[in-house]
Amino acid sequence: MDKAERTSMTEEEIAFSEIIGDLVEQWGFRRHLGRIWSLLYLRAEPVNPTRIQSQLELSAGSVNAHLSELQTWGTVKRIRIAGDRNFYYEVNPSIWKSVSNVIRTRELRILEDAQSGLKSLSTRLKRAGKEDFQARRVERVRAVTELAIGLSSLLIGASPEKIVKAVRILKRLRSL
Repeated sequence: MDKAERTSMTEEEIAFSEIIGDLVEQWGFRRHLGRIWSLLYLRAEPVNPTRIQSQLELSAGSVNAHLSELQTWGTVKRIRIAGDRNFYYEVNPSIWKSVSNVIRTRELRILEDAQSGLKSLSTRLKRAGKEDFQARRVERVRAVTELAIGLSSLLIGASPEKIVKAVRILKRLRSL
């Protein structure tokens, strides 16, 4: 990227891109997905892949693959601008919808798989007549996993406003 193109991203935009890249990487996604999403998020107008490529110093193939994956997750959409043959991309403005989609399709599935395995193991231990320390510990983890599934399901179905209210209530309860 030449200096003129690099300066079209402010230091703050670059910092935001890196922060979001780190965040999505912690969720198990590729870092560039977050960097591309953040670039689009900070733009008032849709951006074409060539611009994304030059501003983030990524190859055309990488940008296209990442944009395709972001579309699959429902976080960006491809659009056309009248009079222009190129495709442009813009973010889904509902950040919570994107986050809850990830929780629903990835995190909840992981918890449900663990819950199923723990239930099966707990049943096996009971059939074998093992009501010992380890069986109780397995059951405790299963119960916590069940709670996590319930909380995740509530989060997915709630609006951001309701979540904020719930957090306030939980903070008050915690201080009692």
